Amino acid sequence: MHVIERLPLETERLMLRCYTLADAPSIYRINSTEEVTRYLPFGPMMSEEDAISQLERFFLPAYAQADAGQTGPGGLPLDLKFAACLKDTKELVGMVFIETSDGSCELGYTIDSRWWGRGIATEMCQAVVMKPRRPAKGIWQGGEKNGCRLWELELKP
Repeated sequence: MHVIERLPLETERLMLRCYTLADAPSIYRINSTEEVTRYLPFGPMMSEEDAISQLERFFLPAYAQADAGQTGPGGLPLDLKFAACLKDTKELVGMVFIETSDGSCELGYTIDSRWWGRGIATEMCQAVVMKPRRPAKGIWQGGEKNGCRLWELELKP
């Protein structure tokens, strides 16, 4: 069973689900500012077409690969990419993923800046991992200002 068969994941305020092309306007809105994309490997999105391209290149193929039985290094799922929506309004407010393509696991997320400082990142990340074990020794550049912290995490089985 791959991760998608267990979706949606729910927290107190959020529902984590698969992306669809219909998410492009929200993804563009969230990722269209320098403030949000400052530490991401791409700059601000310039159009909804940029969001569609990201979905078609990175997110939707991972679901298809998982459906075909493919896994990442060490047998880790490829479909650990989620749209985070508010349960009450269904508004997409963030994105969280675990990337396993290079032999390691990287937890990443992006949050609509309107929701910064409200615990959304913690809630999203805790939904896709078992629990934070202890604070890591480093902190991401700019993280203290934005309330970002690094944690050693245990993946859910």
